Amino acid sequence: MTIDRNHILKLASLANLTLSEEEIDGYISDTNKILKLFGEIKDIDTTGVEPLSNVLEEFSETREDIPGNIIDRDDALENAPDTDGVFFQVPPTIKHNKEIKNEKK
Repeated sequence: MTIDRNHILKLASLANLTLSEEEIDGYISDTNKILKLFGEIKDIDTTGVEPLSNVLEEFSETREDIPGNIIDRDDALENAPDTDGVFFQVPPTIKHNKEIKNEKK
């Protein structure tokens, strides 16, 4: 596949970008170079090569997931500007359909 001006303009449109003529030419050239390299990689014979999940032969040990620094609920809510005694209270950030309909009236 070869990338041409139309491909770049389509991508720029989808990304809502305005490109200069120099940028368009540069992207065409760079993208075609990248595709050529991928074509060369694709042509490499990998029969008999095991898939690789890690480049290192050693694997790092993971620690046990033990919770720490547990804060009591009352202590956590103590400095909150507004609570209901169980949860933090914050102003709504998403409007409900009823609110949106009322605003349109």
